[in-house]
Amino acid sequence: MTDISPTAALADRIAQGRGEVPADLVLKGGRVFDLITGDLVETDVAICGDTIVGVFGAYEGRQVLDVAGQILVPGFIDTHLHIESSLVTPHEFDRCVTRAG
Repeated sequence: MTDISPTAALADRIAQGRGEVPADLVLKGGRVFDLITGDLVETDVAICGDTIVGVFGAYEGRQVLDVAGQILVPGFIDTHLHIESSLVTPHEFDRCVTRAG
């Protein structure tokens, strides 16, 4: 995986996430743990640079890693934060980040 850039332009991340161009890396054959439903969903995970750009779809990749039999939990990556660390009110924090998920 040494030829994958750690950072990528926003346009590259969007294009790869939409499946318009092959992702830098695709994890195929694994099951993703859906944090909302608790289900294990067989799906691909697309990665551009160091960012997960697509889940719950079929993706093509410049590099493909077979992760059959593995459980992937991308939602567990850095899901913890403290609103007070943002130095804004909870209402302002919500206004700024809700549209980004």
